[in-house]
Amino acid sequence: MSLPTVSIVVPSFNQAEFLDEALGSLMAQRDQIHELIVMDGGSTDGSKEIIEGYQSELTHWQSEKDDGQSDAIINGFKRATGDILAWVNSDDALLPAAVRSMREAFESNPETGMIEGDTIIIDQDSKIIRCDRRAGPSDRWARFGYMRAHQPSTFFRRSLYESVGGIDQSMHCTMDTDLWYRMLPSANAIRLEKFIGVHRIHTDAKGESEQWKKQYADERSILDQRYPHYRNNPVRYQIGRVVFYASQFVNGRAKRAQNETALLRGQKLNGLFE
Repeated sequence: MSLPTVSIVVPSFNQAEFLDEALGSLMAQRDQIHELIVMDGGSTDGSKEIIEGYQSELTHWQSEKDDGQSDAIINGFKRATGDILAWVNSDDALLPAAVRSMREAFESNPETGMIEGDTIIIDQDSKIIRCDRRAGPSDRWARFGYMRAHQPSTFFRRSLYESVGGIDQSMHCTMDTDLWYRMLPSANAIRLEKFIGVHRIHTDAKGESEQWKKQYADERSILDQRYPHYRNNPVRYQIGRVVFYASQFVNGRAKRAQNETALLRGQKLNGLFE
């Protein structure tokens, strides 16, 4: 069976503390990755030296000034030729067998353009905080206010990405949500019931940093204006919230996540690669 090919872009800037773990998680499954592209924004913290240590396994890498994360991802995807695309931020990672699992899932679902797997959340020291099993991306859930796809666990067809115009370079914090909103109507998106990605929460991350709060607020306002059919409908959101939690209870997803969190909380991420 000839599985679809996967191209992965790693946007990087001054996150040497986490970069080796991110790249190591990809190298562990390098045989499943058609193209691995690292776009570093001219880091000065030793990131370039870490990347150089992997350069023989990289399809392309560069370390030069860019216009931010979105710009790096866009330019990385312009170089990509794989059937399936994903990006893994330099402070995140992929879990063992994630890429093979995604390739098989896309092969088994030829009409699907976007697949999200489950996600493990870690802290600055790579210790597991919790295991997330969400409802998965869908146009229906988004219309009821539920759009929380974890980017490290989300893969999509290049043809779908290109059909919606790709990432909006003007968005620096919510570029993933903006992209999901544009892809969802025609994505026939599904959830893969398998842990795929690792999302790290740390003090310097955009979502946790004080300096990015205004940018986030401004971009959320832009999303409100662009996608009124998905956003700012309190009544519909309350209905969606009730239905969501009911579905989590009925299908047992929430309980499984709680049990897995209790089992793995505090463990080091690298223990999962052994």
